[in-house]
Amino acid sequence: MLSKRNLKNVIKWPIVLVALMWAAFIVDKYLTGGSLSLWYGLRPNEIVGLKGILFFPFLHGGWGHLIANSIPFLSLSAMLIFFYPRLWPRILITLWLGSGALLWLTGGFLNNLIDFSTTTEVHIGASGLIYALASFLAFSGIFRRDFRAIVVALIVLFYYSGMAAGILPGQEGVSWEGHLTGFLFGAFGGWLFRNNLEDHEIEKRNQDLARRAPRQKEHFLQADAFTKTKQERAEDAKRLEQEALWKRLEKLKEEERLRR
Repeated sequence: MLSKRNLKNVIKWPIVLVALMWAAFIVDKYLTGGSLSLWYGLRPNEIVGLKGILFFPFLHGGWGHLIANSIPFLSLSAMLIFFYPRLWPRILITLWLGSGALLWLTGGFLNNLIDFSTTTEVHIGASGLIYALASFLAFSGIFRRDFRAIVVALIVLFYYSGMAAGILPGQEGVSWEGHLTGFLFGAFGGWLFRNNLEDHEIEKRNQDLARRAPRQKEHFLQADAFTKTKQERAEDAKRLEQEALWKRLEKLKEEERLRR
């Protein structure tokens, strides 16, 4: 059941993050003349570009770029929070930093491997994170084998299957390396969190374990009825032996007393 707290998170956090993207873009475009993108964009294999792992999803090259990323980020992040109410903060942070780190490590290699002149040197924009979110939601349904997760995976595949073209190189002004690394790390994230269960999954697992537990058979008599009878007989026999021994000892004492 969707709680009020989760519904609030579904609405609040996607809007807050997109608002930060818009605020960063306005400041960058109209106040700094693009300096934020230059200094805080992600530069693969450069120490100065490490800070871009944290900041590059907030930076965009133009209004079209910003609007094109805002809508899918709103929908995908809302789906993540809705269907993963307990895990979504860890998942989002992991995808955010992990996809950026993978781009920083491999972006230069991919650039040199393909060597297209349209490949960007400074990576900006939330599209890599969007690919990571879509890939996570799709692959998580495969790895978790949970009904809800599978439904989410089907929805993502239906509405966002066209994004697959974005991981192909050669598109002018498009960071295909960021799309590819985001897609790959999102799939890895689906595998990484496969055993981190949500509340409904834990409840379902407990119900399955309860159904599989062996049932105790009902007996007309108590299960230990005959066992207790044997024990009582053994105790009676031991008590009789002890009584007979005491009687013999008393008789011997009496005979000894008479001799004296």
